[in-house]
Amino acid sequence: MQSRRHFLRMGAGAGVALTGLAASPVAASATHGNEWDRLARRLDGDLVRPDSPAYRQARQLASGQYDKIRPRAVVYCSSNRDVQQVIRFAGHHDLHTAIRSGGHSFGGFSTGGGIVLDVSRLADVTVRRDTVLAGPGVQQVDALHRLAPQGLMLAGGVCPNVCLGGFVQGGGIGLLTRGQGLACDQLVAARVVLADGQTVRASRDEHPDLFWALRGGGGGNFGVVTGYELQPVALTSMVNYTLTWPFEEAVEVITGWQSWAAAAPEQLGASLGVITVDAGSAQPQVAVYGAWTGPEAGLDRLLDRLTAEVGSMPTTRSVQAHRPYDAMMQWYGCADLTVDQCHRVGYSPEAVMPRSNFYATRNRMFARPLPAGELRRMLDVFASQGRTGQFRLLYFEALGGAASALPRQATAYVHRDATLLGGYAVSLTDPAYQRNDVSAAKRWLADGFAILDHEGRRESYQNFIDPDLPDWRRSYYAENYGRLAEVKHRYDRHGFFRFAQGID
Repeated sequence: MQSRRHFLRMGAGAGVALTGLAASPVAASATHGNEWDRLARRLDGDLVRPDSPAYRQARQLASGQYDKIRPRAVVYCSSNRDVQQVIRFAGHHDLHTAIRSGGHSFGGFSTGGGIVLDVSRLADVTVRRDTVLAGPGVQQVDALHRLAPQGLMLAGGVCPNVCLGGFVQGGGIGLLTRGQGLACDQLVAARVVLADGQTVRASRDEHPDLFWALRGGGGGNFGVVTGYELQPVALTSMVNYTLTWPFEEAVEVITGWQSWAAAAPEQLGASLGVITVDAGSAQPQVAVYGAWTGPEAGLDRLLDRLTAEVGSMPTTRSVQAHRPYDAMMQWYGCADLTVDQCHRVGYSPEAVMPRSNFYATRNRMFARPLPAGELRRMLDVFASQGRTGQFRLLYFEALGGAASALPRQATAYVHRDATLLGGYAVSLTDPAYQRNDVSAAKRWLADGFAILDHEGRRESYQNFIDPDLPDWRRSYYAENYGRLAEVKHRYDRHGFFRFAQGID
């Protein structure tokens, strides 16, 4: 069983990449060794500096392309108090602070030349009567492991090692989006450490403006969330499906899939990918995949309808009913692994999931089906500039359903009327890739994005952050940006939390 993340991991490698990127400048500060030592003694967690044997691992993100960035320190916070201590220390010494949970920021914004404030150890999960309390460092696979025995899940994605921290705050699209809504829609309350070190609870009744902003305003903008209260989803079964067609039938498949997915019941999670494992040699294929939370017989009828819409039989058709735990472990690419193994290499001695060498994506939202002519142009770009060592993906995610139940301004996540997310993604499979490989990958993405931009509504999904997006304020937040800026100024008056595409 395959997912968009699974396809991307096919291009992953564990080696250290030659990024061709300049290291971040070290923040100007008068901090001396004894001051770092004093901070370390006040922490429940660990402070890792460049002279530590743990530093090489500590500074890594999920993708090796940012390995040349060298923070002055990485602090693994083990408590809310630790987060307060780090924020006050960084503020006093004027050190840029990057917030990191799982390290999956596609723009590399969860690292920098100052302090990396890591919340991955804030990973407790507690089931209450109607809600779940979870730390920002809870990974998807660990939430699944803790909640599945009680017939519960959190609305999540299909990457096992993405943490709740940024995922919830950026919206949170996944297999349950059409049926249950976004991850941010399940947020009941959040514990947040602000720029002045104060801790507040944000909910509909307490700091409601901050609560509004946390539901789609993007991670790392308003404070450090140290705890979430979330509404879980109760599920007893899940049916995974994958159908494939040859690349030559891609226009017909995507055209039929669009109308099929839009009309399908909300229990259907639906994605489509055009994939090539090596753009220099391998033949692309088209895969339709997703999950169904209704009766299995209902899915069989739906897939027959899809085949009729496309007008040809698929090359392969796989339908598998599972317990939700087993279904999600398949999507994670961990069906044959233990939970301990289903973590990124370096997380623990048992972890085997690889890092990517280089990964980039560009996307747009759509409110109507894409016409055949534009699809042909997209596919022409997909197949152009063939280059060995590039894993390529043209992806579409069906939205609507419960994700569109709220008005655009009800939460900071503004894309409520979008019915489709589409994007290009590229991964470099050679750990020793060079600068010209990066340039070629970005040229290909730019050509694809130009077509997406022409047909789209000029809005992009903020969790798939795009460092090359010039109009990011409008793209991520549209008419909600003004209110987000007001909330930012109210809770972070001096801009302590800042990065290249941060709310200002």
